[in-house]
Amino acid sequence: MNNKLISTNGLWYKLKRFLKKLFLRKENYKKNSLQNSTSEYSNNNYTFHSNIKEEFAKDNIRKQLAEKLLYGEINISELTETQVDQMIEYFNKDIQYIDSELSIIKKNIISMKQKLNKY
Repeated sequence: MNNKLISTNGLWYKLKRFLKKLFLRKENYKKNSLQNSTSEYSNNNYTFHSNIKEEFAKDNIRKQLAEKLLYGEINISELTETQVDQMIEYFNKDIQYIDSELSIIKKNIISMKQKLNKY
């Protein structure tokens, strides 16, 4: 083996260095963009989960308050105006849900009755 210095100012080495830098930049860009997108996703996912947890906690409190009102444990005069508005909204939604369930049951009963009349 000869201990010669290799000249790095030739065309071949300049081209090789340029292409290496170009490809390394693309790989680093891909890695950085992937890391940024995953960090943004995890941040969005965290805020999404925290928002859902807050909503479930609020709904749970409303449900407990509504049950206390139904069973007479508390009186409506003990509630604030915002709580009264929330309870009105809660009971309106509950009534609509019960009405939709009853209409489904009614349709099922009518269809069973019609099937029995055919026989």
